[in-house]
Amino acid sequence: MTSSAFEVPSQEQEFVPIPVKREAAAIAERTGAAPLIEHKSTTVIRVSHTSGRLRVEVTFRRGSRGWQHSGCRLLKDGKPQEYADLWARYSELNESLPPTADEPAQLPTLTQLDEDAYPTELKPSFAILRRRLRGRTDVAVSAGRDDKGRFVLVVASSKATVHWLFETEWRHGRQSVVPATNDPIRVVTADGRDLTDEANGKLKEALSHLLAAPPGSGAGEAAAGSTQGAQAGGPSSRKGTVQRE
Repeated sequence: MTSSAFEVPSQEQEFVPIPVKREAAAIAERTGAAPLIEHKSTTVIRVSHTSGRLRVEVTFRRGSRGWQHSGCRLLKDGKPQEYADLWARYSELNESLPPTADEPAQLPTLTQLDEDAYPTELKPSFAILRRRLRGRTDVAVSAGRDDKGRFVLVVASSKATVHWLFETEWRHGRQSVVPATNDPIRVVTADGRDLTDEANGKLKEALSHLLAAPPGSGAGEAAAGSTQGAQAGGPSSRKGTVQRE
């Protein structure tokens, strides 16, 4: 009888505990591909699934109560990612990442919005941008919504485009707007390099990639270029940390 992809035997036909079989079958059902089961030692088994630049690893350890799930990781290009829901984050990254790190990244196209159409909670964020960009004619700021309904403030220069993302949630019986859980700050350069990880959720770090010292100032520290226009989908998608000034 031909074995199903969802039976997920281990690579070396070694003994596979029932909890490991269940996890492997669930991953196979979700992804359509049999994961790899590795016996890392006599007390550790790892189940892993790799797709393009993403990898999911689930570890089981044998203890006094038998084989128990002991942790899982999501990696992008070999770097661990933070997440609230592993598979939701996996799906989000899988949809937005180019197949290889060498391909140009693209920020998603947005539906343009006027500032007066934005929730009141975003006014302080606009104020932060105005304060940081005061007097800069080489940088454009605009606003939009992405295909997930999130609000996005866009800052663009000829060097890079920054997306500052906000999502809606219910708090104390009312709807409010808060920084996005995943990748609240996204940065992509004009030549398609994704610098989101480098920004690490910090607005100041993100702006440093698109700003340079004003012409004639002689300062080499802060920020740059000329404008790429406030297009909401300039040249896409880490971390759910709240951005700081």
